[in-house]
Amino acid sequence: MNSDWSFGGAVDAPVWPTNEAGEREQAVLLEQVFDSAADADMKMSMLHAYGIPCFKYYAKEGGAGKVINGFSGYGADLYVPASRLEEARELLRAEPILPDEDE
Repeated sequence: MNSDWSFGGAVDAPVWPTNEAGEREQAVLLEQVFDSAADADMKMSMLHAYGIPCFKYYAKEGGAGKVINGFSGYGADLYVPASRLEEARELLRAEPILPDEDE
């Protein structure tokens, strides 16, 4: 098996964690998002930058909408490993640190 493989599909995506038996850890729903580069893909990229594996799943007929329209009208579900769920939620809720007006 290729050691660079991940659920995210990208070679530079963090590797999905495994348990003591070597099985991939359970994926849990982080949140449902609008299927766009400005929302879903940006959040996935930020999570990957912090070392949190994440993948996008299209429920219902969302996969067909992605193929036909280029996006899913049902949105997308973002999944992360169960052990990283709270950390991922905190990152997505974090407020940006803005520079002081004096700088």
